[in-house]
Amino acid sequence: MCLKFFGIFLISVIVACECSKILLIHPTFSRSHVIPLQALAKLLALKGHNITFVSLYPFDKKIDNYRDIKVETSKEDKELFDEIGKTMSDRKSPFKLVSIASKATYKIGNETLHSERIRQLMDNETFDLVVIGYFFNEFLLGLADHFKCPSILLFSGSFYYTLNKIIGNPLLPEAIPHPIINGKELTFLMRVFNLLLNAADIFFTNFYFSPQSRDIYNYNFPPDRYRSYDEMIRNVSLVLVNTHFTSSGPRPLLPNLVEVGGLQVKPNPAPLPEDLKTFLDDAKDGAILFSFGSNAKSIYIPEDKQKIILKVFSKLKQRVIMKWESDVLPGKPKNVLISKWLPQDDILAHPNIKAFISHCGYGGVIEAKSNGVPIIGIPLGADQKGNADKIVEEGWAVRLDMTDITEESLTNALKEILSNPKYRDIVGKQAILAKDRPMNAQDTAVYWVEYVLRHNGAPHLHYPGADLNFFQANSIDVILFIFAVIYAAFKVIKLICGFIFCRSKKGSNEKLKRN
Repeated sequence: MCLKFFGIFLISVIVACECSKILLIHPTFSRSHVIPLQALAKLLALKGHNITFVSLYPFDKKIDNYRDIKVETSKEDKELFDEIGKTMSDRKSPFKLVSIASKATYKIGNETLHSERIRQLMDNETFDLVVIGYFFNEFLLGLADHFKCPSILLFSGSFYYTLNKIIGNPLLPEAIPHPIINGKELTFLMRVFNLLLNAADIFFTNFYFSPQSRDIYNYNFPPDRYRSYDEMIRNVSLVLVNTHFTSSGPRPLLPNLVEVGGLQVKPNPAPLPEDLKTFLDDAKDGAILFSFGSNAKSIYIPEDKQKIILKVFSKLKQRVIMKWESDVLPGKPKNVLISKWLPQDDILAHPNIKAFISHCGYGGVIEAKSNGVPIIGIPLGADQKGNADKIVEEGWAVRLDMTDITEESLTNALKEILSNPKYRDIVGKQAILAKDRPMNAQDTAVYWVEYVLRHNGAPHLHYPGADLNFFQANSIDVILFIFAVIYAAFKVIKLICGFIFCRSKKGSNEKLKRN
């Protein structure tokens, strides 16, 4: 018996020694961007790691080995977040949306670094790893230098230039579509557009976003005490991207760029709140989920379109769960349940859900595909139009534009999705493809995080090309050197030939004179 308890004690000590202190941070207004990082944090806590998570959205329930630190926001911050929601609904303002979103990210990120709670962490604690939810916030990498530990980035969206640049992954605009472009094969005109989009990404990243991020970094992590901004970017150990090639298409990936698409999709759905469970369980004819995500709020849908949507819903035999960011919905039909926030993934996993009316945010598309639920897409902005076009092309969605919504068009779209079995059949096959992996998304993410911990930042994964500048990475300096050598050689040969020709001609003239 003593040996048994000693064995249990020894195993406990070994497990404890393998556990690490991990700081995960994502001070963003976008709750949908936080959810995949929260999923990773919870998984790591369940593995026994000591987790500290910094965000605007703490968990409601206590989790073992898990500590939430809530980012406090000001009235000005909340007004800025509200403006993002309104701008997202204004489908004519993509550049304004990017400008406001980046401004909000820089503001809340800078305030977070100055907050008392974070300063206490920096002064009194140590961490073995920093995991950053990425969104215009490379300046947070200074935390990894402060704690003298490796860093990992997790992005909840697709492959953008910045992520490729950080670790040196090839961009390949001649073959790989930009995230907002539909289509896996690019025609000539699409390749032209694709190149221009990637060029715009490169320009705005290097001349608009990076300088602002660099300024925040230098302010919070002064160069006399910390490593430089560029050095910390080059020292990122791993990038996790919430994509999978079955959705985003195949592309070359460096070993430290890992796809974990579906990270937030639970292998076993969590129990639904009692009101939602009862509402769905009693939906004998099925139910529909309506949600525009965490940023593009439903309350900003134009009033005339709201009335059309509710009128169509009132005529359905199916029940409707609607994300609505207010306690009151004028004209709400009896078959509609509203809520300010919904456990979207868990609802989509319910067997009575027959369709999902979505703005086609990347997270929602992944969750619908994983749960085999067809979509009626009403994209608003950002990458949503590209996402909607891709799933329409795959054959498991119908797309509507907000400006074109009429009672007839919405009714026809619902009738098509609900009555034509091909949509559910196709998305079911897509779900099988998405899940057919050596390890699921959760196990993959945890494995690579622990890999970085086991190997002290895994510097052997670092690609030397990530350290090259634009001219070096594209061999422009080498090409220019080769041309210079060829030009110089041509000049030398020309000079030698000219010299020989002159000597020969001079010799011939002298010979003629002697004769």
